[in-house]
Amino acid sequence: MGKIRFMADEFFRSFLRSLCKDMLLMAMFSVSLVMAVIMCSYYFDLGERYSFNVPQIGDSKWYGTMLTLEGEEEFSDSMNTLSGCRKVMDYYETLTTLEEYPLFCINTYQGIFLKKQDMELFFGGRDYSSFLPEDNNAPVSGYWGERTALIQGVQGAQVSLDAYRYFGIQVQEGEGFTEQNLEIAEADDPIPILVGSNYKGILDIGTEIELLYWGRVYPCRVTGILKAGTQLPKYRQFDEDMCSMDSVIVYPFGIKLKSDPKEVEKIEKYAWNNYIALDFGYSRVRDDRKVKDQVAVYRDIGEEFGFPPLHLTGPAMGIELLRKESDSNIQTMFVLTVALIGFSFYGLAVTFYDKIHSNRRNYGIYLMNGCPLYMIVLPCLAEIALILFPGILMGWMVFSTEALQIYKIGAIMRAACGLAGVAFLAGAAALTFMMRGVDTEYLLRRKD
Repeated sequence: MGKIRFMADEFFRSFLRSLCKDMLLMAMFSVSLVMAVIMCSYYFDLGERYSFNVPQIGDSKWYGTMLTLEGEEEFSDSMNTLSGCRKVMDYYETLTTLEEYPLFCINTYQGIFLKKQDMELFFGGRDYSSFLPEDNNAPVSGYWGERTALIQGVQGAQVSLDAYRYFGIQVQEGEGFTEQNLEIAEADDPIPILVGSNYKGILDIGTEIELLYWGRVYPCRVTGILKAGTQLPKYRQFDEDMCSMDSVIVYPFGIKLKSDPKEVEKIEKYAWNNYIALDFGYSRVRDDRKVKDQVAVYRDIGEEFGFPPLHLTGPAMGIELLRKESDSNIQTMFVLTVALIGFSFYGLAVTFYDKIHSNRRNYGIYLMNGCPLYMIVLPCLAEIALILFPGILMGWMVFSTEALQIYKIGAIMRAACGLAGVAFLAGAAALTFMMRGVDTEYLLRRKD
């Protein structure tokens, strides 16, 4: 008990004598630890974001894309003008035509509405319950453009041209999606749609119909009937079972206009369609080491068009946090982090050198009176641990906030504790080396 009290007294005496220096070291190591974890995450993919939802298909991983509320205002403002709508459409076109980072847009859980009277007309009194969504099978009153109407939801899906080609969708009759039919001359021209095989005999090739999608009415024409058994991945679940398209209306992403209309409302719905598509994208990456480059490409394209960069739902925490920063800024942050860590270690070494140097006589007396060396070293190690502990606590507070809970917090905190452990071992090694300099014989001679 006496030994423990001695070490406790020695710990508090040493800590209180250099309280200001120790508090400064606490702050320095706290900032250093957080920045070091972020930099490690950026360069070593530490703490993947939504990693559970990054399926491996063949030789590639599929990283989901999404838009964020932070860019909602920029997109909304842009779609108030003709030029802004065109910019949104060009933004989509640029992102989906990248050769090295192909972007596939697909949504197999999209509600599409028809007028109730059109449903009854096409089905002619036949039961159409199998064509309705499971969670929304009753007709409702809603806006149809500027009017209200009784509308009926049906099973719908959306795919971009590249996704249509990649998944090998084929039609048994008519024509599938092509670059030619996805480019319409005028905003009022009908959009090509495909229908599942169960629609055969209900909707014929060439049938024109209006569809309500995301609150906007689109004129459409059936151009093809899908082969029976056509399947597509479930929404955001590429690694799960596929879902049947036999009773589904497939609407395309990425409609192009050859000429701009005079009214903003007529082009806005096509710009909106492209905008929504980016929230249902998947980026195919063959090499995980390319993810940082891909995020940088999205950042540069966003800066070019004046929009926030497209989010990937798979990159590590550091990549996501620094996704808006240029390469030069990230390199500067890395250099500053290394400098701060180095300065923190230097400050720790200098502080304990001064402690040991100023207490050499006391330590010598302790040793001459039979005090084991570990009873002198342990209080110093406890002081180093106390200096590093706030860094771990700050790391936990920063990396476990509500906005960051989507990351692998366990991996992040293991890295934080590991870095703190390295700092502790380095401090312990330096302390042991300095303690070797206590010369008891010199102190004895000096005492005599």
